[in-house]
Amino acid sequence: AEVAATEEAARRGLELAVVVPATTIGPALQQTLNFSSDHVARYLTGAKPAYQNVVTAYIDVRDVARAHALVYEHPDACGHRYLCVSAVLHRAHFVRLLKDLYPQYPVTAKCEDDGKPMAREYRFSNQKLGDRGLEFTDMRTSLYETVICLQHRGHVPVIVPRHRACL
Repeated sequence: AEVAATEEAARRGLELAVVVPATTIGPALQQTLNFSSDHVARYLTGAKPAYQNVVTAYIDVRDVARAHALVYEHPDACGHRYLCVSAVLHRAHFVRLLKDLYPQYPVTAKCEDDGKPMAREYRFSNQKLGDRGLEFTDMRTSLYETVICLQHRGHVPVIVPRHRACL
């Protein structure tokens, strides 16, 4: 899409700024599941028996919208690429965050590559968007609100946490 947009902008003599979002999570506007929300739902419900030994970059959908607005509002942004990434997590960390937030769900806990070295996390710089004033939503908040949205839309069952009796 970026290549096509760049070529079309050049053909038309337009200036272009590009916002490149990572895997996008957060509350969805559409009623149907997209790849990212299905990804969360399958790990949350245990429908996926094991997680992959991979590292993925994530961003909250509201941050993507804010990034586009910020870039649009600054004419000097033309000709630049803006990486829209708030967190880079190994899948083990991702499913652990889900389990911490929603312990009542049967979150996938097994790695497909048990016994092999964990894939190493990589880094992206989101400095350009930070310099434009974008404050990124933390991953914990994004995941929490993704699940709330999935529950409200009926994509995952609402499981009420059990409270232990305290003395």
